[in-house]
Amino acid sequence: MGLLSKWVESLEYEYEILPSCTRYVSPHSSCEKCVHSCDLKAVVLVSGKPVIDYKKCIECGKCISACPVQAIAGIYPKRTIIQNELVIKNQEIPTVKELLLLYKKGIKTIVGETRYLIDLWKDPIDEVNALLKQLNEAPFSILVKSTEEEKFYSRRELFSLWKNESKSVVKQAAPAKWRFNQDDFHLPKYYRDYQFARITIDNEKCMLCTACQRLCKNECFNIREEHFSLLSQGCSSCRLCVDACPEKAIIVEDLISKAEESLLQIYEKVCTVCHKTYKTLREHDEKCVACRKRESFKKTKEGNHYAF
Repeated sequence: MGLLSKWVESLEYEYEILPSCTRYVSPHSSCEKCVHSCDLKAVVLVSGKPVIDYKKCIECGKCISACPVQAIAGIYPKRTIIQNELVIKNQEIPTVKELLLLYKKGIKTIVGETRYLIDLWKDPIDEVNALLKQLNEAPFSILVKSTEEEKFYSRRELFSLWKNESKSVVKQAAPAKWRFNQDDFHLPKYYRDYQFARITIDNEKCMLCTACQRLCKNECFNIREEHFSLLSQGCSSCRLCVDACPEKAIIVEDLISKAEESLLQIYEKVCTVCHKTYKTLREHDEKCVACRKRESFKKTKEGNHYAF
Protein backbone atom coordinates (compact mmCIF):
# COMPACT_ATOMS: atom_id res chain seq x y z
CA MET A 1 0.00 0.00 0.00
CA GLY A 2 1.43 3.39 -1.00
CA LEU A 3 1.74 6.41 1.25
CA LEU A 4 -1.13 8.18 -0.49
CA SER A 5 -3.43 5.24 0.20
CA LYS A 6 -2.29 5.09 3.81
CA TRP A 7 -3.16 8.78 4.20
CA VAL A 8 -6.65 8.16 2.86
CA GLU A 9 -7.11 5.22 5.26
CA SER A 10 -6.26 7.53 8.17
CA LEU A 11 -8.93 10.11 7.40
CA GLU A 12 -12.34 10.18 9.02
CA TYR A 13 -15.54 10.32 6.97
CA GLU A 14 -18.72 11.74 8.38
CA TYR A 15 -21.88 10.08 7.13
CA GLU A 16 -24.78 12.12 5.79
CA ILE A 17 -28.28 11.43 4.50
CA LEU A 18 -28.89 12.69 0.96
CA PRO A 19 -32.06 14.26 -0.48
CA SER A 20 -32.57 11.07 -2.53
CA CYS A 21 -33.83 9.33 0.64
CA THR A 22 -37.38 8.18 -0.09
CA ARG A 23 -38.63 9.97 3.03
CA TYR A 24 -37.27 13.23 1.63
CA VAL A 25 -38.65 12.50 -1.84
CA SER A 26 -42.20 11.74 -0.72
CA PRO A 27 -44.20 12.18 2.49
CA HIS A 28 -45.86 8.84 1.69
CA SER A 29 -42.65 6.84 2.18
CA SER A 30 -42.66 4.42 5.12
CA CYS A 31 -39.06 3.15 4.71
CA GLU A 32 -37.20 2.65 8.01
CA LYS A 33 -34.43 0.31 6.88
CA CYS A 34 -31.59 2.58 8.01
CA VAL A 35 -33.22 3.02 11.43
CA HIS A 36 -33.68 -0.73 11.95
CA SER A 37 -30.14 -1.53 10.74
CA CYS A 38 -28.44 0.55 13.45
CA ASP A 39 -27.80 -1.39 16.66
CA LEU A 40 -26.70 1.79 18.44
CA LYS A 41 -29.83 3.74 17.47
CA ALA A 42 -27.68 6.41 15.85
CA VAL A 43 -30.24 6.86 13.05
CA VAL A 44 -33.58 8.20 14.22
CA LEU A 45 -36.67 9.67 12.63
CA VAL A 46 -37.23 13.37 13.28
CA SER A 47 -40.48 14.77 11.86
CA GLY A 48 -40.72 11.67 9.69
CA LYS A 49 -37.20 11.96 8.23
CA PRO A 50 -34.04 10.02 9.18
CA VAL A 51 -31.31 11.94 11.00
CA ILE A 52 -27.88 10.71 12.13
CA ASP A 53 -26.90 11.21 15.76
CA TYR A 54 -23.16 11.74 15.35
CA LYS A 55 -22.52 11.28 19.07
CA LYS A 56 -23.66 7.67 18.75
CA CYS A 57 -22.55 6.87 15.19
CA ILE A 58 -19.38 4.74 14.92
CA GLU A 59 -19.50 4.65 11.09
CA CYS A 60 -20.00 0.88 10.95
CA GLY A 61 -21.63 1.24 7.53
CA LYS A 62 -24.71 -0.90 8.24
CA CYS A 63 -27.03 1.97 7.32
CA ILE A 64 -25.22 2.44 3.98
CA SER A 65 -25.73 -1.23 3.20
CA ALA A 66 -29.36 -1.19 4.33
CA CYS A 67 -30.51 1.87 2.39
CA PRO A 68 -32.34 0.67 -0.74
CA VAL A 69 -31.77 3.92 -2.67
CA GLN A 70 -28.13 4.60 -1.71
CA ALA A 71 -29.11 7.79 0.10
CA ILE A 72 -26.57 7.55 2.94
CA ALA A 73 -23.23 8.96 1.85
CA GLY A 74 -19.94 7.95 3.40
CA ILE A 75 -17.06 5.54 3.03
CA TYR A 76 -17.74 1.98 4.06
CA PRO A 77 -15.40 0.61 6.77
CA LYS A 78 -12.16 -0.89 5.52
CA ARG A 79 -11.88 -4.61 4.98
CA THR A 80 -8.55 -6.42 4.85
CA ILE A 81 -8.02 -7.75 1.33
CA ILE A 82 -4.82 -9.68 0.59
CA GLN A 83 -4.37 -11.14 -2.90
CA ASN A 84 -8.10 -11.08 -3.56
CA GLU A 85 -8.92 -12.85 -0.29
CA LEU A 86 -11.13 -11.30 2.38
CA VAL A 87 -9.34 -11.65 5.71
CA ILE A 88 -11.36 -11.85 8.92
CA LYS A 89 -10.00 -9.48 11.57
CA ASN A 90 -11.61 -7.86 14.60
CA GLN A 91 -13.92 -5.90 12.34
CA GLU A 92 -17.67 -5.55 12.19
CA ILE A 93 -19.36 -8.62 10.77
CA PRO A 94 -20.22 -7.86 7.12
CA THR A 95 -23.76 -7.69 5.80
CA VAL A 96 -24.94 -10.22 3.24
CA LYS A 97 -25.27 -7.43 0.67
CA GLU A 98 -21.64 -6.42 1.24
CA LEU A 99 -20.48 -10.00 0.69
CA LEU A 100 -22.50 -10.27 -2.53
CA LEU A 101 -20.89 -7.10 -3.83
CA LEU A 102 -17.37 -8.12 -2.80
CA TYR A 103 -17.98 -11.39 -4.63
CA LYS A 104 -18.66 -9.49 -7.85
CA LYS A 105 -15.52 -7.41 -7.26
CA GLY A 106 -13.51 -10.62 -7.46
CA ILE A 107 -13.28 -11.52 -3.76
CA LYS A 108 -14.37 -15.16 -3.61
CA THR A 109 -12.32 -16.51 -0.70
CA ILE A 110 -12.74 -15.72 3.00
CA VAL A 111 -9.73 -16.36 5.24
CA GLY A 112 -9.52 -16.59 9.04
CA GLU A 113 -6.49 -17.30 11.18
CA THR A 114 -8.62 -19.50 13.43
CA ARG A 115 -11.83 -21.46 13.10
CA TYR A 116 -13.25 -19.30 15.89
CA LEU A 117 -12.92 -16.14 13.75
CA ILE A 118 -14.60 -17.83 10.82
CA ASP A 119 -17.44 -19.01 13.06
CA LEU A 120 -18.10 -15.38 14.04
CA TRP A 121 -19.11 -14.78 10.41
CA LYS A 122 -21.00 -18.07 10.06
CA ASP A 123 -24.52 -16.63 9.70
CA PRO A 124 -23.80 -14.11 6.90
CA ILE A 125 -21.51 -16.61 5.14
CA ASP A 126 -24.19 -19.32 5.19
CA GLU A 127 -26.83 -16.87 4.00
CA VAL A 128 -24.73 -15.41 1.20
CA ASN A 129 -23.73 -18.88 -0.04
CA ALA A 130 -27.40 -19.86 -0.15
CA LEU A 131 -28.13 -16.75 -2.22
CA LEU A 132 -25.16 -17.40 -4.51
CA LYS A 133 -26.61 -20.84 -5.21
CA GLN A 134 -29.87 -19.20 -6.29
CA LEU A 135 -27.82 -16.85 -8.48
CA ASN A 136 -26.10 -19.87 -10.09
CA GLU A 137 -22.72 -18.85 -8.66
CA ALA A 138 -20.09 -20.91 -6.80
CA PRO A 139 -20.01 -20.35 -3.01
CA PHE A 140 -17.31 -18.48 -1.11
CA SER A 141 -14.28 -20.63 -0.33
CA ILE A 142 -13.43 -20.65 3.39
CA LEU A 143 -9.81 -21.10 4.50
CA VAL A 144 -8.04 -21.22 7.85
CA LYS A 145 -4.50 -19.85 7.53
CA SER A 146 -2.20 -17.21 8.96
CA THR A 147 -1.96 -13.78 7.30
CA GLU A 148 0.68 -11.09 7.42
CA GLU A 149 -0.18 -7.90 9.25
CA GLU A 150 -0.09 -4.71 7.20
CA LYS A 151 1.86 -1.80 8.59
CA PHE A 152 -0.14 1.43 8.95
CA TYR A 153 1.41 4.82 9.49
CA SER A 154 0.10 7.00 12.31
CA ARG A 155 -1.93 10.03 11.39
CA ARG A 156 0.89 12.34 12.54
CA GLU A 157 3.50 10.50 10.42
CA LEU A 158 1.29 10.69 7.35
CA PHE A 159 0.52 14.34 7.92
CA SER A 160 4.23 15.18 7.90
CA LEU A 161 4.62 13.25 4.65
CA TRP A 162 1.62 14.82 2.96
CA LYS A 163 1.43 18.18 4.67
CA ASN A 164 1.18 20.00 1.34
CA GLU A 165 -1.87 18.03 0.27
CA SER A 166 -5.35 19.11 1.32
CA LYS A 167 -7.61 16.43 2.74
CA SER A 168 -10.36 17.13 0.25
CA VAL A 169 -8.06 16.62 -2.75
CA VAL A 170 -6.59 13.39 -1.37
CA LYS A 171 -10.02 11.99 -0.51
CA GLN A 172 -11.23 12.56 -4.07
CA ALA A 173 -8.04 11.47 -5.81
CA ALA A 174 -7.29 8.20 -4.06
CA PRO A 175 -10.23 6.35 -2.49
CA ALA A 176 -9.27 3.10 -0.77
CA LYS A 177 -9.46 0.25 -3.27
CA TRP A 178 -11.71 -2.07 -1.37
CA ARG A 179 -13.98 0.40 0.34
CA PHE A 180 -17.53 1.01 -0.81
CA ASN A 181 -19.26 4.30 -1.26
CA GLN A 182 -23.04 4.48 -1.27
CA ASP A 183 -23.38 4.10 -5.05
CA ASP A 184 -21.84 0.63 -4.88
CA PHE A 185 -24.70 -0.78 -2.86
CA HIS A 186 -27.14 -1.39 -5.69
CA LEU A 187 -27.17 -5.15 -6.20
CA PRO A 188 -29.05 -5.25 -9.54
CA LYS A 189 -26.21 -3.58 -11.43
CA TYR A 190 -23.87 -6.45 -10.47
CA TYR A 191 -26.29 -9.31 -11.16
CA ARG A 192 -28.00 -8.20 -14.35
CA ASP A 193 -29.37 -11.63 -15.27
CA TYR A 194 -31.36 -11.78 -12.05
CA GLN A 195 -33.87 -9.70 -10.14
CA PHE A 196 -33.98 -9.45 -6.35
CA ALA A 197 -37.60 -8.36 -6.21
CA ARG A 198 -40.80 -9.01 -8.14
CA ILE A 199 -43.23 -6.22 -8.93
CA THR A 200 -46.85 -7.02 -9.71
CA ILE A 201 -49.83 -4.79 -10.45
CA ASP A 202 -53.42 -5.38 -9.39
CA ASN A 203 -55.20 -4.70 -12.69
CA GLU A 204 -58.54 -4.14 -10.98
CA LYS A 205 -57.13 -1.27 -8.89
CA CYS A 206 -54.55 0.43 -11.15
CA MET A 207 -55.78 3.64 -12.82
CA LEU A 208 -52.60 4.30 -14.88
CA CYS A 209 -51.99 7.52 -12.95
CA THR A 210 -48.19 7.27 -13.66
CA ALA A 211 -47.20 8.12 -10.05
CA CYS A 212 -45.01 4.99 -9.85
CA GLN A 213 -43.31 5.82 -13.15
CA ARG A 214 -42.51 9.37 -12.03
CA LEU A 215 -41.15 8.34 -8.62
CA CYS A 216 -39.06 5.26 -9.49
CA LYS A 217 -35.46 6.32 -10.12
CA ASN A 218 -34.60 2.81 -11.35
CA GLU A 219 -37.17 3.05 -14.17
CA CYS A 220 -39.00 -0.14 -13.20
CA PHE A 221 -42.29 1.23 -14.58
CA ASN A 222 -42.88 2.28 -18.17
CA ILE A 223 -46.39 3.15 -19.37
CA ARG A 224 -46.41 3.00 -23.17
CA GLU A 225 -49.12 3.36 -25.77
CA GLU A 226 -50.22 -0.27 -25.75
CA HIS A 227 -48.46 -1.83 -22.75
CA PHE A 228 -47.58 -1.16 -19.13
CA SER A 229 -44.04 -2.55 -18.76
CA LEU A 230 -42.68 -3.76 -15.41
CA LEU A 231 -38.89 -4.20 -15.17
CA SER A 232 -38.24 -5.78 -11.78
CA GLN A 233 -34.53 -6.31 -12.45
CA GLY A 234 -33.64 -2.79 -11.34
CA CYS A 235 -35.87 -2.85 -8.25
CA SER A 236 -34.09 -2.29 -4.91
CA SER A 237 -37.23 -2.86 -2.79
CA CYS A 238 -37.45 0.72 -1.53
CA ARG A 239 -41.24 0.31 -1.87
CA LEU A 240 -41.81 3.99 -2.51
CA CYS A 241 -44.10 2.97 -5.37
CA VAL A 242 -46.15 0.85 -2.94
CA ASP A 243 -46.42 3.68 -0.42
CA ALA A 244 -47.25 6.37 -3.00
CA CYS A 245 -49.75 4.46 -5.15
CA PRO A 246 -53.14 6.14 -4.51
CA GLU A 247 -55.02 2.95 -5.41
CA LYS A 248 -52.72 0.56 -3.47
CA ALA A 249 -52.35 -1.43 -6.67
CA ILE A 250 -48.62 -2.28 -6.45
CA ILE A 251 -47.08 -5.31 -4.77
CA VAL A 252 -43.30 -5.70 -4.28
CA GLU A 253 -41.95 -9.05 -3.07
CA ASP A 254 -38.33 -9.82 -2.13
CA LEU A 255 -37.60 -12.75 -4.40
CA ILE A 256 -34.58 -13.87 -6.46
CA SER A 257 -35.49 -15.00 -9.95
CA LYS A 258 -34.34 -14.67 -13.54
CA ALA A 259 -34.72 -11.12 -14.85
CA GLU A 260 -37.79 -10.66 -17.00
CA GLU A 261 -40.04 -7.93 -18.33
CA SER A 262 -43.74 -8.15 -17.55
CA LEU A 263 -46.15 -6.57 -20.01
CA LEU A 264 -49.71 -5.60 -19.14
CA GLN A 265 -52.09 -4.87 -22.01
CA ILE A 266 -53.46 -1.32 -22.14
CA TYR A 267 -56.89 -0.91 -23.71
CA GLU A 268 -58.21 2.27 -25.30
CA LYS A 269 -61.89 2.71 -24.52
CA VAL A 270 -64.67 5.28 -24.90
CA CYS A 271 -66.46 6.22 -21.68
CA THR A 272 -70.18 5.42 -21.80
CA VAL A 273 -70.93 8.45 -19.60
CA CYS A 274 -68.79 11.37 -20.84
CA HIS A 275 -67.94 9.75 -24.22
CA LYS A 276 -64.28 10.68 -23.89
CA THR A 277 -61.45 8.34 -24.89
CA TYR A 278 -59.42 6.90 -22.02
CA LYS A 279 -56.93 4.08 -21.32
CA THR A 280 -57.29 1.22 -18.87
CA LEU A 281 -55.82 -2.15 -17.91
CA ARG A 282 -59.32 -3.69 -17.83
CA GLU A 283 -60.93 -4.82 -21.05
CA HIS A 284 -64.35 -4.90 -19.35
CA ASP A 285 -64.26 -1.22 -18.26
CA GLU A 286 -67.06 1.02 -19.52
CA LYS A 287 -66.42 4.26 -17.63
CA CYS A 288 -63.34 6.45 -17.33
CA VAL A 289 -61.64 7.10 -14.00
CA ALA A 290 -63.20 10.56 -13.55
CA CYS A 291 -66.73 9.31 -14.13
CA ARG A 292 -66.23 6.30 -11.89
CA LYS A 293 -65.00 8.52 -9.07
CA ARG A 294 -67.90 10.94 -9.49
CA GLU A 295 -70.31 8.02 -9.37
CA SER A 296 -68.62 6.60 -6.26
CA PHE A 297 -68.65 10.00 -4.53
CA LYS A 298 -72.35 10.43 -5.32
CA LYS A 299 -73.23 7.03 -3.87
CA THR A 300 -71.20 7.75 -0.74
CA LYS A 301 -72.89 11.10 -0.29
CA GLU A 302 -76.34 9.59 -0.74
CA GLY A 303 -75.51 6.83 1.73
CA ASN A 304 -74.44 9.35 4.36
CA HIS A 305 -77.63 11.33 3.76
CA TYR A 306 -79.83 8.27 4.32
CA ALA A 307 -77.89 7.40 7.47
CA PHE A 308 -79.33 10.48 9.14
